[in-house]
Amino acid sequence: MPLNNQDLTAIIFGKTGVGKSSTLNALFGLRLATDNSIACTKEPQPINIEYSHYQDLNLSYSNITVIDMPGIGESIDKDEEYMFFYKEWVPKANSLVWITQADTRAYKRDEIFLSKLVMLLDPSTSLTVALNKIDCLGVNEDEQPFDNILGKPSMDQLKQLPEKVEDIYSIFKNVVGDSFFFEKEHIVPYTSMYGWGLQDLKSKILRR
Repeated sequence: MPLNNQDLTAIIFGKTGVGKSSTLNALFGLRLATDNSIACTKEPQPINIEYSHYQDLNLSYSNITVIDMPGIGESIDKDEEYMFFYKEWVPKANSLVWITQADTRAYKRDEIFLSKLVMLLDPSTSLTVALNKIDCLGVNEDEQPFDNILGKPSMDQLKQLPEKVEDIYSIFKNVVGDSFFFEKEHIVPYTSMYGWGLQDLKSKILRR
C-alpha cells in the first residue's frame, strides 16, 4: 500500500535511454548524471523534492519523494536483477510515472516489463505515462521540426500527437486492463530538452 496521505512518493521508471534522469533534472532542478550511451542509474535513488519546486501547485503534502529507478531493457539479466528493486518500491508509491519516448514504435519491452508489475499496483495509485522526446517526433520523415525559437512542437508534430497518444494508450491499456484506472488523459507528451509540456507533467505526477 502507498505510504500515507501526508507524504507523496513518486516512482520514475521506464526503458534505459528514454530520459528518466534528464526529466527529473528538468522538472525539479536536479543534477542527476545522464548519458545517452550507458545506464547511469544502477539502483533506486530516493530524492526529496524542495518545496520551491511545487509551491505553485498549492499541494498540502508534508514531503514529496521521487525515486529514480534503474532503466529496463539494458539486458535480460539486468531486468531480472532490477525487478527486485521494483517489487520493493512499486507497492510504496502513490504516483507511478512510466517514461517512454515519442520517436519510436518499439514499445514491446515496455509492455513486457509493465505486465510483470501489474500485480503490484494498488488501485488507488495513479499511473502517468510520460511521453518524452516530442521534439524528435517525425524528424526522420521530413516533417516540420520542433520550433526551437518558440519552444513548442511544429504544426506537423501537433498533427501526429493524437495518433501517437492513441497508440500508446492502446498498448498500455492492454497491459493494465480494467483492474487499474488508466485513461488517455494520463498520457502526457513533453520534451525534457526544451521544456514544453513539463508543467503539465509535474501537475499530473504530483496530483492524485
